[in-house]
Amino acid sequence: MANTMKKRIFIVCICIIYSTISLPQESEKNPKFKFSFSERLRLTTIDRSITLDREKEAWTFNRWRTYLGTEYAPNEHWAVKLELGNEARIWISPASKKSTIDEIFVNQFYIDYKMGALPLDIRLGRQNLMFDEGFVCMDGNPLVGSRSAYFNAIKATCRIDKKNEVTAFFSYNPEKENIFPVIHKNNPEQLLEEQTNKGMGIYYKSKIETVGFSAYYFHKNYLKNDLYPKAHTNAIGSRLLFPFLNGFTFTTELTCQFGKTGNWDRRSYGGYARLEYNFGESVPVIRRILSGAFYLSGDNPKTEKVEGWDPLWSRWPKWSESYIYTLIQENQGKVGYWSNINSLHAGIAGSVSSKVDFTADYHHLLAPEYNGTQFCSGGGKRRGSLLVMKLNYPIDKRWSGHFLWEHFKPGNFYFKGADKYDWMRFELLYKF
Repeated sequence: MANTMKKRIFIVCICIIYSTISLPQESEKNPKFKFSFSERLRLTTIDRSITLDREKEAWTFNRWRTYLGTEYAPNEHWAVKLELGNEARIWISPASKKSTIDEIFVNQFYIDYKMGALPLDIRLGRQNLMFDEGFVCMDGNPLVGSRSAYFNAIKATCRIDKKNEVTAFFSYNPEKENIFPVIHKNNPEQLLEEQTNKGMGIYYKSKIETVGFSAYYFHKNYLKNDLYPKAHTNAIGSRLLFPFLNGFTFTTELTCQFGKTGNWDRRSYGGYARLEYNFGESVPVIRRILSGAFYLSGDNPKTEKVEGWDPLWSRWPKWSESYIYTLIQENQGKVGYWSNINSLHAGIAGSVSSKVDFTADYHHLLAPEYNGTQFCSGGGKRRGSLLVMKLNYPIDKRWSGHFLWEHFKPGNFYFKGADKYDWMRFELLYKF
């Protein structure tokens, strides 16, 4: 572990020095070229969030994520971007885990074309896709954590006018990298998702005065492999953001799903609603309060249909960084598989200075349906209580950081004797 850490620190120092001294100067000399660099250090302890068992050893590790990219735009119509990525994990505990510098992979590689005669933008290649809050579409490779979230896709956006636009995309995401070369490839190969999948989506976004509205259709086709059957899911939904009175905002999104998993028909749904009030500068420290709920349907084992919510491309920590690990054992080992869960939650956000702000959220978690696994054998539907607190501290335009603490107390949905956990993370980020 010591040798891996030394190599990593040396590489990071060289990259930071090079980016600070050389790359910005080159970009200024030739504005057609843009260079980017970021280094993110995370020290994380996930406690017993996977097992809820106090007898198990906690996981603690450092994650060093590096992005180095360049973009070339010869004119206002064309641009191309290439960005390489790497995330090394340096393990502190358990001792059985091995530290490694890990893979160097292509994180972004796309071509942009903006038509002059038509209000149409086209992007072809490896890119990030996120619509609204990422409730249905945000992460294209959930098994690598926050190392990357890219899609291999072609995306076209038609800007009808200043307040209306339509986006369509087609995507292909393999379970293992098979498009671009990988340096220092893992053995066994790094899985990106459990099944290779093809997808498409049509997304409409509009704004009328201060009211925001969007509607969409997404389709994800899962290819059969040795562990999982062929499947496909269609998702139709819409989102509304409605400011009213003076400082209130109501946001809601509802999605219905239909499709097939193996020989079983799928009928599932999910959504969320949130009411916020922004104090502005009228109240010291506290800037915003909110209350809301989200609901993701669960599968009823007594029917011949699959009613469990399919998170499609949204297996990311939307509501909690820690609870995505707790979901693993009830979902066939799938991390971040948000399904069969609903929450009643409330939160606050504020700032203690111009450089330090914070958020605090409390979730009362429930399960719409029982789960037949030993891990979820408590007999009840109360998942438990989750507290999420985050402190952000932007240092300057290049340096920032945060501290995150999450505390979960399990309810009667889990096995008898399930223990609480405390999940913590410190982050320091440098970027330009």
